[in-house]
Amino acid sequence: MSEITLPKYIQDHLDRISNENGFIDYSMQVKQGTQTGDGLMSVLWSVTIAEHNSDEKLYLVCKVAPLSRNRRKEFISNVSFKREADFYTNLMPSFSKFQEDKNLSKDDQFLAYPKCYGAIIDDKNENYAIILEDLSHQEFKSWDKAKTSPFENVRLAMREIGKFHGISFAMKDQRPDEFAEFEQFTDIYKIFFESQNMQDMINDSYEQAIVSLKSENYKNVMCDLKNNFLEYFDECLNEKSSTYFGVICHGDFWTNNCLFKFNENGAAEDIRFLDWPVIRYGSPAIDLLFYLFTSTDKTLRDKEYDNLLQLYYESLSKTVKLLGSSPELFTYENLQSELKRCGSFALLLAPLSIQVQQADTNEVANLNEMCDKMANGNNSDGLVNDLNEEAQLIYEQRLNDVFEDVIRLGYINNAN
Repeated sequence: MSEITLPKYIQDHLDRISNENGFIDYSMQVKQGTQTGDGLMSVLWSVTIAEHNSDEKLYLVCKVAPLSRNRRKEFISNVSFKREADFYTNLMPSFSKFQEDKNLSKDDQFLAYPKCYGAIIDDKNENYAIILEDLSHQEFKSWDKAKTSPFENVRLAMREIGKFHGISFAMKDQRPDEFAEFEQFTDIYKIFFESQNMQDMINDSYEQAIVSLKSENYKNVMCDLKNNFLEYFDECLNEKSSTYFGVICHGDFWTNNCLFKFNENGAAEDIRFLDWPVIRYGSPAIDLLFYLFTSTDKTLRDKEYDNLLQLYYESLSKTVKLLGSSPELFTYENLQSELKRCGSFALLLAPLSIQVQQADTNEVANLNEMCDKMANGNNSDGLVNDLNEEAQLIYEQRLNDVFEDVIRLGYINNAN
């Protein structure tokens, strides 16, 4: 990995962080980051700060808006970085204080996110960055995105997202004025889809899905979703429908945005959630539907789906109770009804998500070039180019399995 020269606004911020953490005479090494999360809205740089004549080091990740102005515009960097900065500098300090005020043990608190050392939000100069601890130096690793998640990975994800959602229910119950600020986290997809280019990108994934679906029923469902996808997104995500059971959702909750620590047997024993730029106030079902239908395979769902929902709900209800509220604020029956109400969300995101998971690096579009084409009024070729033969077969099987399960569970109303 080659060395990178930092922009001055980031260098100055890192110098301040170095001084605040006791570094006086130090060097700074910067390389292209490799941690999961280097996606549509950002690029990552890995930073090592080392004190001279000492073993003391600080390992950081700088999450920075893309240098391409067209890419920043298409993927709304100004909005997404503000939202993620709000998560680290506003929401989690408030959630953490609430948990500590209620004397929750460390084991019972939601702590599955990286430490943030600072955020830069400068609209005037279009400078956006978030500086986080580098979890790779604590032995956290990403799961191979082309592989579906094993049970232990999903179990940890359900346990921790249950805690996170539980805080919202309890805080909304006990500290409604404080929580009201976070209810203003409206859906970023609405802004994202104001761009015709982004609508075209999602439509392209739907057209490929229709060709890949085997059942005429599945094709008809996908055609209906394609023709009315903005309305379906709104039904799942609009603020009005989320008022009673609304929580702060991760919003982009799938295995690609998780890091795991594995034991000597290769089983996951700890987890951290990354990438919080689309947090929203919405139904808790949104996070579950996205994770369980894009990050698992049918074999695991057939065997463990109900158990995983129970595990999630037990974690949520335990958190709500420990924080001093009643689990009756959100019953298991309420969860089931929300999954059915928002079920189309799984099918709205599965086509593109599974494509991205199966794509090799050379099969994913160069995002800068893609956004430049869009800015010049030209149609892009989509986010994912043609998959190789093996990946295409896996994509088709997984997509058909998702449709089968979502329809079987009664999560979509327009299925025959």
